[in-house]
Amino acid sequence: MDFCKLKEKISFISLKQAALQQRLSTLVDVLRRIVPDISEQEVYLKEVYNHYFELKYRVLQAFQCQLMLKALEGCEKKTITVVDIGDSAGTHMMYLRSLTHGIHDIESVSVNLDSQAIQKIRSKGLEAILCPAEELDLKGRPVDMFTSFEMLEHLHNPAYLLRRLAKQKGRGTLVITVPYVKKSRVGLHSIRGQRLQPVSAEDEHIFEFSPQDWELLFLHSGWKVVFSKICYQYPRHLAMLSPLLAWFWKRTDFEGFWGAILGKDTSFSDCYQDWPEHDAQLV
Repeated sequence: MDFCKLKEKISFISLKQAALQQRLSTLVDVLRRIVPDISEQEVYLKEVYNHYFELKYRVLQAFQCQLMLKALEGCEKKTITVVDIGDSAGTHMMYLRSLTHGIHDIESVSVNLDSQAIQKIRSKGLEAILCPAEELDLKGRPVDMFTSFEMLEHLHNPAYLLRRLAKQKGRGTLVITVPYVKKSRVGLHSIRGQRLQPVSAEDEHIFEFSPQDWELLFLHSGWKVVFSKICYQYPRHLAMLSPLLAWFWKRTDFEGFWGAILGKDTSFSDCYQDWPEHDAQLV
């Protein structure tokens, strides 16, 4: 067995056990019934899609769905407007519509700068806007919940986007997930790897922050963490095995993903006097 096959086998077993330990396995099965095929979730995924990548994406999606459902707890509104920034295929909005059926009517708006992603979303009958996240203009449309999954780390200026969202009319909830790292760093892995070739925003991480530094950036930008959790990609508390698996995932991918539910709080953000002049314009 070559190294790639061995790595994939270890990763698959690790993910499966992690899903069981974090009580995500049942929800993973539910998501499979809602959207049976996620092979076109990302542009590159079709070429490498197999049982490992399917499980990897499903576990993360189950974690993200848990966060969305928790964010809606206590919300008595029947019709909920959700804006998914960085949506690549409309999958999460399909999940949310099914999981909240009979409780909420989900009106979703997906945002992406990739025209292929917009086509995939619209083919599902969902509303989508083609534009960079930082240039989103909702023309004053009230929003109950923003979602942004594995997107903030791809932006050159996430603070500016977050500040604009905090100024938006509506209930003011933001659900995010980002790669989990214990120490903040600049990503730019294509440069680290000396890959002198074209690279898209979808393929490149700019900033990979620790949860503590993300929380500071959120406060600076008009948001406060009201709930957070880490979804690990390996089972924990297994004597010597867990530290080895943590090292393995840090070397090959990420230990996991940090998710947070944010509420609007512009106390610190409004103290900053030098936001761009057109900051007063609502998205």
